[in-house]
Amino acid sequence: MTEPIIIPKNKLGNLFYAVMSFLFVFFGFFMCLIPDILIQFIGVITILFFGLCFITFLKRIVNKTPILLINDLGVYDHSTAIAIGFIPWQDIEAIQLTSLFNQTFISISVKDQQSYLKKMTVLQRLTTKANLKMGYPLINITLNTTGQKPEKVMEEIERQFGGYY
Repeated sequence: MTEPIIIPKNKLGNLFYAVMSFLFVFFGFFMCLIPDILIQFIGVITILFFGLCFITFLKRIVNKTPILLINDLGVYDHSTAIAIGFIPWQDIEAIQLTSLFNQTFISISVKDQQSYLKKMTVLQRLTTKANLKMGYPLINITLNTTGQKPEKVMEEIERQFGGYY
């Protein structure tokens, strides 16, 4: 049995993002008080988007599930609000690093994309299809709030689990 790779959440990083999201919600509220319809509209969009971000980061602070767990069974992805969850090794075609907007992801290509798309919520499906249209794999794992470098984690994945996929 291979030693699992566990990437825990960084509560301090999530707290920082939650506070920043709350500040943007607060800022959006004041934008709604300005008597200009365009600025009010932007304020509402700001409140909705960063309100959702705030809730997401609060959940991540409370939830003890690691962002990423890789073991003999497969990959457990809980890195984002649209993460898929469990991906068994037999479904994985490839794992590689990809970059998008100066951010590096651990990307997973699966053998049957349609079965995973069917499991997703509408929001997950829309976001994922946009990624697919840009040429990115179905699953993209971010380690932003963990303090871990994707390159190092990828090296460890290849070293310990390279024969699984």
